[in-house]
Amino acid sequence: MPKWEEFSSHGELEDVLEASLALALDGLQTALDSARTAYEQMEADLKESDSNVLNLTKQLDNANTAQKVTAEALEAANGEKRGLLEEAKFRDEEIQSLRRDLESSENGKREVEAGRKEVEAKLANAEAEFVANFHNTEAYTNFSDYFARVDQQEVLTALRKAYPNFDLGPLEARFPPPDVEGEEES
Repeated sequence: MPKWEEFSSHGELEDVLEASLALALDGLQTALDSARTAYEQMEADLKESDSNVLNLTKQLDNANTAQKVTAEALEAANGEKRGLLEEAKFRDEEIQSLRRDLESSENGKREVEAGRKEVEAKLANAEAEFVANFHNTEAYTNFSDYFARVDQQEVLTALRKAYPNFDLGPLEARFPPPDVEGEEES
């Protein structure tokens, strides 16, 4: 499974983990519901089988002539009961396994939440660090130089208007206009 650092964004990691967790939880819940239904049906069958055994025992006490038939029916009911008990035991173990899987997925969900919080904290720290150190970046220097040149050009424009006959060539050469993105150099 990829580590959270390998994802390009917090949202991508969270989306992948939430989708995986939702699919796993839906599958586990469906299996658990199915196992519970089967277990309840087996309990009902077991009660019915117990009732059959009780009736057969009463018939044996009341009818000595039907003793052989009753004994065979009792044996069959006991065999069915053993089968149902084994099936109930199997289903109970399956339910326990599904519960463990559900607990495991809950732990996974908590881990995802912790990872999400960690990513958010790191993102907030990175943003704060960028803002705190923006003045040391090339973007800040370029931004600063651009606006200094814009201000210089505004002063030159004001001088041209105030002194139209004055030669501003040396100043214009010393303070060239700012480069504008998209313009081609001539």
